[in-house]
Amino acid sequence: MSRVIAEGAGAPRVEGPALRPAPWLVALPAGLLLATAAALMLRRVEPFVNYFYISAWYPTLLLLDTAVAARSGRYYLLSRPRLALSLLAWSAVLWFFFELVNFRVANWYYVFLPPDRPVRWLGTTVSFATVLPAIFLAERWLTARGAYERIRWPTFGVSRRTLWGVLLTGILFAALSLAWPRIFFPMIWGALTLLLEPWNYLRDPARSLLADLSKGRPARLLRFLTGGLAIGFIWELYNIESRSKWVYTVPGFENLKLFEMPLAGFLGFPVFALDCFVVYQSLVLARVAIAEKHVPPESAPRLSPRRTALAAVAAAAFSLAILFGMDRWNTDSLRPLVQDLWVAESADRERLAGTPYEDLFLLAGAEPAEVADVGDVTPGTAYEWIAAARLSTLRGIGTENGRIIWDAGIRSVDDLAAADPGELSARLRAMTQRPRAATPPKVRVWVRAARRATGERWDWATR
Repeated sequence: MSRVIAEGAGAPRVEGPALRPAPWLVALPAGLLLATAAALMLRRVEPFVNYFYISAWYPTLLLLDTAVAARSGRYYLLSRPRLALSLLAWSAVLWFFFELVNFRVANWYYVFLPPDRPVRWLGTTVSFATVLPAIFLAERWLTARGAYERIRWPTFGVSRRTLWGVLLTGILFAALSLAWPRIFFPMIWGALTLLLEPWNYLRDPARSLLADLSKGRPARLLRFLTGGLAIGFIWELYNIESRSKWVYTVPGFENLKLFEMPLAGFLGFPVFALDCFVVYQSLVLARVAIAEKHVPPESAPRLSPRRTALAAVAAAAFSLAILFGMDRWNTDSLRPLVQDLWVAESADRERLAGTPYEDLFLLAGAEPAEVADVGDVTPGTAYEWIAAARLSTLRGIGTENGRIIWDAGIRSVDDLAAADPGELSARLRAMTQRPRAATPPKVRVWVRAARRATGERWDWATR
């Protein structure tokens, strides 16, 4: 039998038989996988360039778990596969909820997603499944280091009036953010915490952040805030160079960014981490999610098979509906393919499909003479194909948006750089019935990217 010993102000550490497998035996292959995925993504090698988020995050979860094990003496996920599966599954459902919210607030959209719907939906779900494990692992590592355990503040009582005040504040936050999203959109982050914390407190104070605060012990809340900020940084880091990615169009914060995220937007990650904790504890208390072990262990609710089965059916139906909605509202472009190159005849597209230029990203960087030779067309025709490919591959535009831009008289990246975003958006929206196509924020993203691209080219030409 192993026993538990204290490590100063930190979390307890398991003492007993050696940890199996040893953390380095997990960390080494996970680190190699992550490094390989990053190197191949930067070299634009398939499938890593389009699936980098997945290929990077799962090794990262293993690395985080080994960091927890090395400090605490026990893996958080690998030693509890049922907990890991529960976190992965509910993580996807939780983020699908925020995709539903984004139908209204329109703060981000996705570009260059896989054109094949089953592959796209599977990749989306597997990507979203990493959210809760990442947040909880970050908090567990901080716990193992005893982070913030010595911090105390004044205790206070939690009355019925306090609980009603928290609940009504959550309702107010949600209502304002959905009714006037351009002004109050930040309030959506944290609304779930305020809405669910009173119920968690009444059911089991050991699973309540409010109870922690009332006892003058803010350590767990501070760890989730810190962990959320760190994980948010990694989310944005992994997103920046991937082709399949998300782009933010947050009102008033479109210019000053770190990676894709507006600098002020990083403040949302700590609050979102609280949402993650509170929502999962509510699911545990509803007996549809696997409980983490905590003291006293006998207070951990047991999973209800009947409730869990009903919740799984409801969650699957909800997720499927959101995936349909994401295709309509939150996805702006699919991966640009040569068969969608509108300026080429069908016979020419078939001929290109058997060459390296079936990848529109390679076509966009090719020389007209080379393309003319391969495609058996004139240099002028080849130049037109390349210009269309450059538009389609710029900043997530894609072939569907690229064709509308082309029909509006914008025939090159240089033309796009010279356009007025507001006027161009109005023209493009009059030419399409797609919801949220060519909105002013998206067109500003495209025009800024075109200006950066042409500016870099002009700088190169004058050196």
